[in-house]
Amino acid sequence: MRMIASRTEDAWHGLRQPGAYEWWYFDALSEDREYGVVAIWFCGIPFSPDYNAHFEAYERGRALPPDPCDYAAFSFALYHRGRPIAYALVEYDTFTASTARPMVSAGRNLLTYDPATATYHLNVDVDLTEVTTPIPVAIGRRLTGTFSFRNLNENWLSPELVASSRGLMEQALGTHTWNLVAPVCATQGALEITGAGGRCERRVTFVGRGYHDHNYDPVPMSRAINRWHWGRCWRGDRMLIYYRNEPLPGQPGAFSFGAVFDGERPELVTDAIEVTFEAQRRNWLGLKYPHRLHITLPATGETWTIRQQHMVDSGPFYIRFLSGAGPDDDAHGVSETLDGRRLRWRLFRPMINTRIQRPPSRANLLPAPVVRLGRTALIWLVS
Repeated sequence: MRMIASRTEDAWHGLRQPGAYEWWYFDALSEDREYGVVAIWFCGIPFSPDYNAHFEAYERGRALPPDPCDYAAFSFALYHRGRPIAYALVEYDTFTASTARPMVSAGRNLLTYDPATATYHLNVDVDLTEVTTPIPVAIGRRLTGTFSFRNLNENWLSPELVASSRGLMEQALGTHTWNLVAPVCATQGALEITGAGGRCERRVTFVGRGYHDHNYDPVPMSRAINRWHWGRCWRGDRMLIYYRNEPLPGQPGAFSFGAVFDGERPELVTDAIEVTFEAQRRNWLGLKYPHRLHITLPATGETWTIRQQHMVDSGPFYIRFLSGAGPDDDAHGVSETLDGRRLRWRLFRPMINTRIQRPPSRANLLPAPVVRLGRTALIWLVS
């Protein structure tokens, strides 16, 4: 994979190759550690069973090539005290983006950027049609809110920091690009959940530390990514960002990365971190993950222990954690484990479909075999 840190490259790349994908990721943790939010805009959502089935049908000459723009989506999650309060992942018919600046919209969810203040503005407006928490938020409820992510160090990756690494960050190893464009952000926002009749059921005011990155690849994720482990973790005013990417056997792209910040100031960047897994476990669908990770920075000898305490999102190919959120822990943050190979396992596709909401008009975008047989039938019958 290729690692960069560029606001210029934060615009849409207009990738239209079959199977290509691009996403803009934001997360934030509140200063009091009460709340966490994650918002993601997708063009060509790589996790969509429809998109993957369409691509496979195209490969076998059974359908026209899928357009990533036809599989745009928006994801939003709200967490409170280590538990998910609300979750939404919606595919939309409407997608627009700019190739000149960071501006993306999916449905009524809009991402814009103000260069004068180095601030990203997020407008969220999505119906909650799925819940991953015992707190009952039924179909038909709506999430509306606005957030600002002010980049505190817009040109943080200096040539001197790059020169201190082994040089892998300047090489194109594989096709996936990770743009770590805004690792330290001051975040503010307000979110409201409304129920039937527009009655407000929950209102959240948010102030905290935020993060933004941007990923894209002209190749389907299931054909390039084996596994990755990513996370960011705060210990007082210091923050570690780590990334370990494992490509499929015989493919380029093996990559490890670590960056340490003191407040907004980068202390260290290295592509030679050592990652040790401890207490390996599996979720209910058999996806393996480490309960603890030890990240060692050989340049300084410093080791960070990441305790993945709260599993807030769990599926057949992806797990998201809130780490070290307890009062006795010296670190807290966000982390994830992903297994790209499992995106090709048709056994899991009906489960994934239950987590993605789509308007009825989405059926018009599916290839002919899907329309005739039905989405689930194609998932099982395409060979």
